[in-house]
Amino acid sequence: MSDSGVTETYHEDPLVLTATFPILGGANLAVKKLQDLEKQGLLDVNNTITVSKNAWDKIDVHQTTGDSGRKGAGIGAVVGGVLGVIFPPSLLATTALGAAVGGMTGVLRGSAFDEADVKAMADDLQPGQSMLIAIVEPKWQDEVAAALDGLANKIGWTVMSKATANALAREG
Repeated sequence: MSDSGVTETYHEDPLVLTATFPILGGANLAVKKLQDLEKQGLLDVNNTITVSKNAWDKIDVHQTTGDSGRKGAGIGAVVGGVLGVIFPPSLLATTALGAAVGGMTGVLRGSAFDEADVKAMADDLQPGQSMLIAIVEPKWQDEVAAALDGLANKIGWTVMSKATANALAREG
């Protein structure tokens, strides 16, 4: 590696995927496509949720797939932390959800996670649009990007350290 300060562990760190869609159901269509690929063993997407902005400028959150879906109740801790950083509790349509992600958000804010690009995408979300947030293993980045090509308006990737992901999982 060069003098950039990036270590080899960077290549093993989970990626936070954010993708925006022009319609409410766009994120759900993308999730269905990713679920099909996951069933075929072609990729693994963990802690996946979709969000949409309703007519009252509130964010509706829907748990979808990945490990958090298989384990059952609640939003996955890692993606819940990301959700809490990019959407303040006052914007979440369900107040109970805002309280649930509070502790996870504190963990993420205390880390080196750079939420600027993720937050910018979230801020651009308009009523009637949707967004997919997922934690993706780096080895599947190209496959996930290819699956979303033509569906998403914008796709963003942000690195989250394994240590931060583990701390969020413990918090959840």
